[in-house]
Amino acid sequence: MIAAPSQKTGLLLLTALISMAGFSHAESPCPPTYTVDSTTHTVTIHNTGDASTQINNALTYLANRTDKNTPWLLKFDGGKYYLSKRIGADRLQNVSLVSERNNPAILIKAQGFNTEYLFSTRFSRNISIKGFDFYGLSRVYNQANYTSDPQAPVWVDQGLYFGSSNGVIINMNRFFSFGNAAVRITTTERDPVPGVNSFNSQVTQNYFNNVFQVTTTSNDTVHGGSANYLFQGNTFDYLRGSVKFASRTSGAANVFIRYNAIRSSSTDGIEIVGYNNLEVSHNIFQNIARNAVNCYSNGRSSTGFQWGDNISFKNNTVNNTGGGFRFSADSFPDGFKPVPTHVSFADNKFSNLTGNAPVITLLNSVFPGLTVINNQFSNIPSKKYVYIQQKAADTTFQNNRAENKLINAS
Repeated sequence: MIAAPSQKTGLLLLTALISMAGFSHAESPCPPTYTVDSTTHTVTIHNTGDASTQINNALTYLANRTDKNTPWLLKFDGGKYYLSKRIGADRLQNVSLVSERNNPAILIKAQGFNTEYLFSTRFSRNISIKGFDFYGLSRVYNQANYTSDPQAPVWVDQGLYFGSSNGVIINMNRFFSFGNAAVRITTTERDPVPGVNSFNSQVTQNYFNNVFQVTTTSNDTVHGGSANYLFQGNTFDYLRGSVKFASRTSGAANVFIRYNAIRSSSTDGIEIVGYNNLEVSHNIFQNIARNAVNCYSNGRSSTGFQWGDNISFKNNTVNNTGGGFRFSADSFPDGFKPVPTHVSFADNKFSNLTGNAPVITLLNSVFPGLTVINNQFSNIPSKKYVYIQQKAADTTFQNNRAENKLINAS
């Protein structure tokens, strides 16, 4: 009979077996949740374990690293990541979150997701997000009833948030089913400085489906939106709200909205509220229930301010929308009345508009330096093309045509 090994002998045998199998006490049969390569300045997220916890741990590591002036990558393995809580970190610097577009990391709000934003950061600098798919919690539309039965917003279902940050880049991502903002780039209510303190953002070549809005609206009335912003090459299907460039204070300026396609919306295409020095050019607007673009004063501003200067609409195509371009310089709640200057509409094409309002409508100001030239209108059942409520002496109105015939402003 062979005697059973003693406790000490058994432990030695177990240690030997582990060693023979190629494992050590410090090793685990499961891959780590993230790895750090200081040589290449890369942190890699592996699709294992608690996705929310591992991503937040990695972001905290990057936010607290000592070499913040050195660019670092936060790379994600491909596949689905179900998130139970918000991911993000404040005061990130020189960090790029990257995923392979042909095998993307798919970040999904899991059922029971317990916070508002999928990702958020404040007071960050030079941060980019590229190549991901993002999913909110809002249901997918019955597309047949899309414009006639729009779904109410779900304010707590938001995507990416950047507050008081400088140098944000969001490129080549896809966003699905967010009941509020898929992307919000603005000035945070936690910023000690009033006004606008969000700068130098680029949102380019992204795809949005069944989201309520993309916006710059702040969460209070003493901070504004964002300045120096490029919004280019993005595509929208089943937009429920609008692409909104809105500010509740002065200082929001220098925005370029170019080469985007809003292919369906149950409200407006773009809203412009409280901005100066803004260009809307080479965009496609179609299948929109209300206006392609709606510009108006912000009724939630605590103090009125001058806005609407140097805003241009050029080389846009508008088809099958309720309205065209509406610009109303409304008085603010405190009585301040803005007078937008140097607004221009040039080389735009409008067809098949279904509403009764004029295609280009200018209200509640004389609009000094207004230019309306080379616009084309076809199949407009209302026969209302351009309405200027108060025409300034220096208005330029030239070569605007309906069904290839010259027209006058009404």
